[in-house]
Amino acid sequence: MKKVLIITDEKKSSYNQCDSLLYYLKKKIKLKTEYMRIERGLIHNLPNIAIYTYLFVKSFFKTNKNKKADLIISCGRISAPYSLILKKLNKNCKIFHILDPYCLRNRFDKILIPSHDFSKFSNYKNVLDFLGTFVRKRKLVDEDLNIYKELQSNKKIIACLIGGDGRSSKLEGYEINSLVEKINLISARYTVVYCFSRRTSAITKRIIKKRKKSTHYCYNYKDKDPYWYLINKSSHFIVTEDSVSMTSDAVFTGKPVFMVKIKNKKNKIKNFVQNLVKRGVVRYFDGEIISWKYEKINESERIANIIEKII
Repeated sequence: MKKVLIITDEKKSSYNQCDSLLYYLKKKIKLKTEYMRIERGLIHNLPNIAIYTYLFVKSFFKTNKNKKADLIISCGRISAPYSLILKKLNKNCKIFHILDPYCLRNRFDKILIPSHDFSKFSNYKNVLDFLGTFVRKRKLVDEDLNIYKELQSNKKIIACLIGGDGRSSKLEGYEINSLVEKINLISARYTVVYCFSRRTSAITKRIIKKRKKSTHYCYNYKDKDPYWYLINKSSHFIVTEDSVSMTSDAVFTGKPVFMVKIKNKKNKIKNFVQNLVKRGVVRYFDGEIISWKYEKINESERIANIIEKII
């Protein structure tokens, strides 16, 4: 049985990326898993090459000599130097890093990079690109069943997944107003549920709560979280195009996904969505709810197949 070491930073998204990839690897290979979570400290404000040098000088790998592994998967900037240092303990170990390691890129067996960020890595032979983010199916828990009881509807559900402002995009008030006006016209045959993300601004929330139909549901991120229930049970999705992660979760289901076009976004977001449009996976939302079929996007399984052959 091979041993895999998962190294992440404190972000839940980093853990989820590794977890999704590991889920499909375990379907193919018998693996014993160990987790290592890097708690952020003052040193982690330094560039990654400085962190690597510090760990090397401090002989971090000697103090962690019991961490043996055949495979290391890391995600998050600050986890990359630890992955490289621990490889020194495991000469035949293969190391894979999700996203940019920001140091010594050629020393990784493979770097896994989203397609919309791939252009700046085109000169590296050890880079694998994937579409969106890594996703896997998640079982519903008791909290999800409570959401079902609250909705109390036998109608098909339309999930409206609302992102927010970030380094790559910005949602404008007029765009949200226009979106809500279109959604208000959706047939009463559907149950409409708005779901906010951690990035959704207070202004966007206020607009939606004020202008939505009284029969439409609305959940704050900090309230009961209906997200995974909606991913599992919705018949259609409406997603603001700023969120790569929510879009990836939606297209993983194989169900119709409508994108909400926003003006202020970087080219990498535009390229990601256009890729999905060209493949017939998503369509832009014009107010009409229709259905279509496509092959669901499962990049976790595709990349796991490649890793299996390498290790």
